[in-house]
Amino acid sequence: MKKLFTLLFLATSMICFGQNKNFLKEVESINFYGVDYSAAKVFGAAETPAQFKVAFDGINRLFITEAKKYDVSKKLKVRVNEISLDAVNQVNEAIDPQELMTTNASYMLSEDQIKQIVNALPTQKKPGIGLVIIAKLLNKAEAYGSYQVVFFNTETKEIIQDWATGGKARGFGLRNYWAGSIHKVIRNL
Repeated sequence: MKKLFTLLFLATSMICFGQNKNFLKEVESINFYGVDYSAAKVFGAAETPAQFKVAFDGINRLFITEAKKYDVSKKLKVRVNEISLDAVNQVNEAIDPQELMTTNASYMLSEDQIKQIVNALPTQKKPGIGLVIIAKLLNKAEAYGSYQVVFFNTETKEIIQDWATGGKARGFGLRNYWAGSIHKVIRNL
């Protein structure tokens, strides 16, 4: 039964990825904002919320320091005008440590919550397409991070396209462990 459920999930996600990327054929370039952890929850981890906040900052810096490994442009086949981490750094810095951990292993974000997160990103009102990866649940018990990939109009904050995705966490150290799930998400773009 578990294998059947996994197969069904994989087949559904492959269909979703194929449908959602069609709009990129008409896009010349995007602005990439990194990973927004502002509404994320952590399940089953022994580390402290403060340690996670440091790891979140470190994961986003990987888009600059390890640009070849975390190359969004290459996977999307669309030029990235800029990697602007200032917006996600601001919202990630404001994460309430008391709200980060959860005992709910099925935590999800609604469509309205996704819209609110995009609206809260302090981006410049330049015309164009933005891309942000929104973290939802970092489940240590399952070694899996779930995310929402969101393309949006940078002027109006209107969501153009989004889809749920995730990746297996792996690596040594807190930052690298969860960066492994981000790397998998980027490989699946």
